Amino acid sequence: MFPERTALILNFTGNTYHWGCFGTSYEIYQTLLERGYAPSFLSVNAMHALRPSPQSLEEMLSRSFAVQMTNAHPFIRTAITETDLIVVNGEGTLHRQAPGPLNLLFFMFAARAYFDKPVHLVNHSFYPSGGREPSAAADAMYAAVATKLNRVVPREPYSMEIARRLGVAAVQGFDCLPRFIMRHKDELAPLKIGALILSGGIAMPEHVARTIARVAGKCRSPGQKLIYLTGAKKFPASEDANIFRWMKSEQEDVQAYNAESMEDWLDMIGGATGMISGRFHHSLAAAALGVPFITFPSNTPKIQATNEMLELEPPIAYDDPALEEKLATAVTAIVSGKGRVVDESMRRRILELAEVNFAGL
Repeated sequence: MFPERTALILNFTGNTYHWGCFGTSYEIYQTLLERGYAPSFLSVNAMHALRPSPQSLEEMLSRSFAVQMTNAHPFIRTAITETDLIVVNGEGTLHRQAPGPLNLLFFMFAARAYFDKPVHLVNHSFYPSGGREPSAAADAMYAAVATKLNRVVPREPYSMEIARRLGVAAVQGFDCLPRFIMRHKDELAPLKIGALILSGGIAMPEHVARTIARVAGKCRSPGQKLIYLTGAKKFPASEDANIFRWMKSEQEDVQAYNAESMEDWLDMIGGATGMISGRFHHSLAAAALGVPFITFPSNTPKIQATNEMLELEPPIAYDDPALEEKLATAVTAIVSGKGRVVDESMRRRILELAEVNFAGL
């Protein structure tokens, strides 16, 4: 049968930043195909670039602003008008009040209020203030939109907690990356080189990058490689160049490896002895592949929330006075074969929760 319904994915991340984002977006795309939809998408880069952005709750809800915004971007108006369903891949976009999240909030609201389209917000973290604490202005804008949506599926428990506090009828889910990995597990051929994989993070400061390289260099087994893993389909994470430079200047034999494909990226992670990362999806890939990993915080508490959900140690805080000691203890455990991995029952559980993103389609 040919698909007779269409779905528009807002905030598609498959073509930008790193391969983990590719996996989540393409899992949504593929599942929509399987559920009988012909998917199309608007990218995260497009969403961030739109102007004007709503500057207040009143503007967000204003019909006159909606006319202004949709007239300024007639291709989006047409895409929303023609589709049968809107699926919003929230990922890590929905935090604070920068243009990207405000634009996404506006088009979710407009699609429901003015175009009468079903809108499913899935696969997302939800931090109006940037953290777990309330913010009167941000909470009001996020709540005004999220309470109007047909389905809201946060990917970790802190976001679920915030959504419920704001009166949103949310359902707990999980990120789609492990589901993508399970779908393609038979295509993977992990490179069993036994390296320690290092990665940066959107909020990783210089002193932490240097500490990671130094401690990994001291605690690794003799001859063990240290590999700084990067890679994206397009538009790779801009902060990686500086983070690698800081690590390399601290530990000369840190090697850069730019994964040229999703399979390449997953094979590098799957074949590693362990990973040290401040990136959400790098850590989830390690979890799904049974590789022990050490985490540092991101720009919201999403990694802390996910570690708690996975029953793992919290991320090591960037300002922790015992940072070097904690990192050395954790690296030594991994190198000696005693690093904690996400067990099979938990991996099954997060796959079940990832399926929640697609309920009702």
